[in-house]
Amino acid sequence: MTIQDQCAVFGPPTFKVGGTKPFGRPITIAAICADILSRTLERCSVKVEILGFTTKNWKGGKSREFWNKEGKPKTPGRLNDLRHIIYKSADTHWRQSKNNLGLMLKEGLLKENIDGEAISWAFNRLKKRKEERKILMVISDGAPVDDSTLSVNSGDFLEKHLKKIVKFIEEKTETEILAIGIGHDVSRYYNRAIKITDVNELGDVMISQLSELFKSKKNLH
Repeated sequence: MTIQDQCAVFGPPTFKVGGTKPFGRPITIAAICADILSRTLERCSVKVEILGFTTKNWKGGKSREFWNKEGKPKTPGRLNDLRHIIYKSADTHWRQSKNNLGLMLKEGLLKENIDGEAISWAFNRLKKRKEERKILMVISDGAPVDDSTLSVNSGDFLEKHLKKIVKFIEEKTETEILAIGIGHDVSRYYNRAIKITDVNELGDVMISQLSELFKSKKNLH
């Protein structure tokens, strides 16, 4: 297996710093790291996608409006409108996409986190690729949260769905998925997971974990 066989997807880097506003140092460093790493991997003929996810609204938007009009049926499932973002597609050179990474810092863009459907979306994009080996790297700073959805479903509704999606990818597919939690232990969702306490460690950890995967298919340590 040569490095030219790899297809790496870094997604979805979404942060809500302080639990309310998705801005500040973590998202800035994530954008910088993704940019530098994509340039580096492309020089090694590795196809790279950079994806992001959030919701269109804070309080449910059209999904919740429709639910209200239907008489508020019980256990409705997700009650917010998704927004999935392609900062850089696999077949687009980083020079053509570098300005897109600035969108991560756009005020008002990033809101709630519905991780399970975002991971499924990233995986479905990745599985269509022709590369022999596929890696999905997830950068997270917390558990899935959407107040609109969780207010009318079980409190662990989004977490259970995330675990279900990740388990399927890990056990039923050839895609290698790993996660880096920033100040947050993501090992309850992902078998291959590492926690960092300082966002400044992100770049080094991304490189080291990818290097280990390129060397072998062993689990992260």
